[in-house]
Amino acid sequence: MPKMQFVVFLVIVLSVYAAMHLFVYWRVASGLSLAPGQRLALKWILAAGALLFIAGEFLSRLASFRAVLCAGSIWLGMLAIALSVLLLEMLLSLLLPQQRRLLTLAALALIFLVSAFSLVNAALGPVVREKRVPLRGLPPELDGFAIVQISDLHVGNLTSMRRLRRIVGKANALKPDLVCVTGDTLDGEVGRDGKYCAVLGGLRARHGVVAVTGNHEFYAGIGKFTELARCSGWKVLRNESWVIDGRLAVVGLDDETATRLKLPGPDLDAALAALEPGMPKVLLRHQPRLFSEAAKRGVGLQLSGHTHAGQIPPMDLLVCLAYKYPAGLYRLGDSFIHTSSGSSTWGPPMRFLSRSEIVKLVLVSN
Repeated sequence: MPKMQFVVFLVIVLSVYAAMHLFVYWRVASGLSLAPGQRLALKWILAAGALLFIAGEFLSRLASFRAVLCAGSIWLGMLAIALSVLLLEMLLSLLLPQQRRLLTLAALALIFLVSAFSLVNAALGPVVREKRVPLRGLPPELDGFAIVQISDLHVGNLTSMRRLRRIVGKANALKPDLVCVTGDTLDGEVGRDGKYCAVLGGLRARHGVVAVTGNHEFYAGIGKFTELARCSGWKVLRNESWVIDGRLAVVGLDDETATRLKLPGPDLDAALAALEPGMPKVLLRHQPRLFSEAAKRGVGLQLSGHTHAGQIPPMDLLVCLAYKYPAGLYRLGDSFIHTSSGSSTWGPPMRFLSRSEIVKLVLVSN
């Protein structure tokens, strides 16, 4: 990203971040009619939380300050939840102004309850889900072909080795024919850390592991991802296809974030160029976009991620507004798209109305 664009981006982000804290202060201080000393204490609490997140982000780039980064990320999650709840409180207070104090107290209680539940819900780790998907053109001898989809691991400072081993173990227990990793595998410098390769290299499937890039691969540096994939024994598809046993095509596209860095973006035409028209196709594309275009080109199943199902308010609502296929399995004609809610979390280690997931998709002949 050019320096000037980065400065503008940083100013906008910090302005929004400050505005969120000011809104929380305004609603709580006025709603509870706090005395001057209490208002000062609230200012200090909000300022400390704001600086904790910034410090965690900064220090994580210098050394391993996992506790600070984790605490700061939790603060950011609680801030987002507080914003959502206090917006609702503000609307209710307009209708019931005489109940303002009671509504503010109820809002504070709800903020802490939702935050606590979201932390526990995320800490439980991924659930395993199994879905049967009719794939057009699938030959009868491949009926029951099992794909395990893993997405959005965001391996980095907030991903413990214990959790990563747990995800790999659960995926292997499903005995897949193929593991598909649909982007955002890493954050930061992990591509150069052999311990992550040792764990991710433990993924087992009859036809191995195939992966595509997500937006975070380009943020972190595409070279770090390719090195991580190489040392883990993964096959990476970048606007290209791979035919399994001459009967099933796996097509992989680069993430569109590449174009912002003046790199080639997703190119479906190039990826499909070498394939026979009637061959069954599974498309790996990080963001759940342009599914209708892929379906018209003969793609029977698209696997995507990126959305995380929003994780916490208000992002869960915003994700549903921004994406036609936010999370789960959807059908368009005789084509399907599955958008993973992510096998881990990004940012706050919190989930409210969703769970991290590992999905086994069993292909069946239609």
